[in-house]
Amino acid sequence: MENIDELKHQTNGKPTYKLTQANVYVSPGGFHYIDHLDPMEEVSPTIDGSGLTDAEVTYIEKSLQSNPERLDNQLAAVKRHLTIAGKKALDIGCGGGLFLAQLKAAGANVTGVELSDTRAFYAKTKYGFEVLKRTIEDEYWKNFYGSFDIVTLWDVIEHVNYPMATVQAAARMLKPGGILLIDTPCRDAFYHRFGEFTYKLSGGRFPTFLNTMYSAKPFGHKQILSLTEMKGLFEAAGLEVAELKRFHELSFPYSFYLKKLLRSELLVKVLLPFVHIFFVIFPIRNKMLAIGRKV
Repeated sequence: MENIDELKHQTNGKPTYKLTQANVYVSPGGFHYIDHLDPMEEVSPTIDGSGLTDAEVTYIEKSLQSNPERLDNQLAAVKRHLTIAGKKALDIGCGGGLFLAQLKAAGANVTGVELSDTRAFYAKTKYGFEVLKRTIEDEYWKNFYGSFDIVTLWDVIEHVNYPMATVQAAARMLKPGGILLIDTPCRDAFYHRFGEFTYKLSGGRFPTFLNTMYSAKPFGHKQILSLTEMKGLFEAAGLEVAELKRFHELSFPYSFYLKKLLRSELLVKVLLPFVHIFFVIFPIRNKMLAIGRKV
């Protein structure tokens, strides 16, 4: 497998896909990544909750954490491989903290990692568990190697600068027999493949779904991984692949996307039942779930 972290510095040539919000490069081995890295040295470990407005709270509760199916999928994935009661869990990129709150209610001892000040402050004050504002690659975590039974990265790995380093750092946090769970958009899926097809067919004029999958904005999507790449990342981190599959899931409820597209509450109400039926009949497996066990 290519060292995909080293590839992140090889962006001098012509991009394979020139998109609205990012330039996408494709390595000889097929890794897809953009020419942007976030300045992580600017991240302070101090959580400043002064910017948590009512509007941000509404976004966290009504949008970010509003998809119950997503939460159910995450909890079910953990339960397939471990009992939760009495376990120590670390959620990297915990957002508003709802997933960890569910683990805590099931008897786990939980800790969150969140780089957004407002979300870290919300999770910490709302649910009362520890939330740390430090990247998992930080030297701070050396004292916690081998401390956790469960480590999760839900919709996180596509955002990080160096996915190989992140997976290896997360794996070091696990006890022997502990599990790392990752979900992320999948490159071996309809949306990405269709976007590549329309881009090539139109000479770059119609990237369709590719425009929504990559972004050079702060903490945007920097890479979209394939199943093979994820398997390689786990093996390089000393993890045994316990589960690796594509599945259908949207980060937000269907109504959220319809509102973005249509900007009409009436049309959303009319079309929502048909959208539900469509995805029941055609459950497009747009994401991957990867679960690795520390050997």
